[in-house]
Amino acid sequence: MAALLTALMLVCVAEDSWAQRRPAILRPSDRPWFFAAGIGPTFYAFHRGCGRYGRFGRRGYCSDVHFKVGLDIGYHFSGDFEGPAIGASIEQEFDNDFYFFNPAFKFWYDIEIADMAVYITPQAKAGYAMGTSWGDDFIHGFNIGAGVECRLVLHNRGLVFLRPIQIDTYLGDFDDFDGDDDVDFVVNWSILLGGGVVWGD
Repeated sequence: MAALLTALMLVCVAEDSWAQRRPAILRPSDRPWFFAAGIGPTFYAFHRGCGRYGRFGRRGYCSDVHFKVGLDIGYHFSGDFEGPAIGASIEQEFDNDFYFFNPAFKFWYDIEIADMAVYITPQAKAGYAMGTSWGDDFIHGFNIGAGVECRLVLHNRGLVFLRPIQIDTYLGDFDDFDGDDDVDFVVNWSILLGGGVVWGD
């Protein structure tokens, strides 16, 4: 018992010492609001093989990589930057002849690492998806997505993040890649890098 108490005391002392020596830029954020924007590649329908000609008129379209731009805004229930948060996201995928628009409700859970402004953040979203091939018919669907990112808050003001994995499923009336059948399910994998700001009392 004495050894356990001694170990606990040493851990507390070490944490206090680190808190005193920790650079101000790495102190955990006490601001609940955040806005972030990111960009990166999206691997379109990576769960499928490629047919002859896709809906958007190019051979082997499902092997292409698109660009994705994402905007997030959210609020933490805790009143600081740690714990659960809800908000909204708007994501857009595009290349030279394709555009996809995806607004969604979103949930985050920020887990603070080592008493610093470093957070591991699982997240999930649900929303609407609309796509077009720049003048062709519009396609519509329902989106469910999930992912995880590492977030760093700098000086309790700036925010940078890396989202190495985001999986989005789309349920809707999509043409098959061979142009013959209907497809109701598409899966995308995205990687995003970006930044933003935090604010609030």
